[in-house]
Amino acid sequence: MSDVPNEKSIPPPQEATELADSQTEGKIPASVSDGAYKNLVAQIDSILAHSNERSIKSRYRYYEATKRFCRFLADNYRLQKFKNVEERHFRAYAEYLKENNAATTIQTDLSGIRYFHEKSGSKNKLSKNDHLDLPKRAVGKEDRSWTPEEIKKARAVAREMGRVDVEISLDLVPTFGFRIEELCRLKVEHLMHAEKYDQLIVQGKGKKVRPIPVDAEQMKIIKKYLDYAKVSGRAPGDYLISSSEKNGVLHEKRSLQNWMTFHRKKFMDENRADMKEEGKKPRHETISWHGLRHSYAQRRFEEVSKVSPEKAKSVVSHDLGHGRDTVTPIYLPFLKAKTK
Repeated sequence: MSDVPNEKSIPPPQEATELADSQTEGKIPASVSDGAYKNLVAQIDSILAHSNERSIKSRYRYYEATKRFCRFLADNYRLQKFKNVEERHFRAYAEYLKENNAATTIQTDLSGIRYFHEKSGSKNKLSKNDHLDLPKRAVGKEDRSWTPEEIKKARAVAREMGRVDVEISLDLVPTFGFRIEELCRLKVEHLMHAEKYDQLIVQGKGKKVRPIPVDAEQMKIIKKYLDYAKVSGRAPGDYLISSSEKNGVLHEKRSLQNWMTFHRKKFMDENRADMKEEGKKPRHETISWHGLRHSYAQRRFEEVSKVSPEKAKSVVSHDLGHGRDTVTPIYLPFLKAKTK
């Protein structure tokens, strides 16, 4: 477990997101990327207004997908004209989408982007889905967890880059099973509550709140980052890694996702697809932040099974923020997911 970085390496709360954004691949300040984003969206708004092909529902589905692509372009490339989108931009976004999206969502989003790109008057050609090495729909059929060595190497890469927020994420996601947005919304006062009451309160999807019991090992992590918060001057109401300024959580989430997209090859085992332990599902060929939730689920399931095996699936389901324990097998390489 890595030590907390020294005080000189820790950005104060109001500068944390700006620093994180400056260390993503594009190194574009948030104020500049927001302007570029608005400019790109205005262009696709015009395309939408003059388009009548396909159904209204399909056009608007494609439009929303293309707006998300515009956000990616603005954050990472400072692109001014949508018709100037090139194959390299498109392929980079395809990799970005693989981070935490279902196969069908990725395919539809990319089709939507091509739809608007073709109508922009661009002379550039974008690859079809079958040339992009996209994931196939295989829910629950692969082990998406990280190996301990991959986590160790990722921490080393983050530390070398000075990405304190990434180091913290690599500690907290596999320890508590956070979704990335949940982690970005974590505040110092939540850690203080956990230290006092032995449970961490997490706000999940749909603003649903769930308490996660904190054991002795997890408490060490809680105390570690309470010390970090104190040294870095964070108040109880401050986010642990996100800026408290407007859209700070969103900027931090995108920054973490970008870091994973552009740097995972530095610490990911090249032979993941060939890894398979007897009695377990084969490992997924790539890693993502979501894969660390799988790492958490597997560890938690084994812990609970030693005490109450009949409750293991339900406990893990609760801790992950799912309403049904039938979802749990997707996270566990040694259980079969139920099929309809």
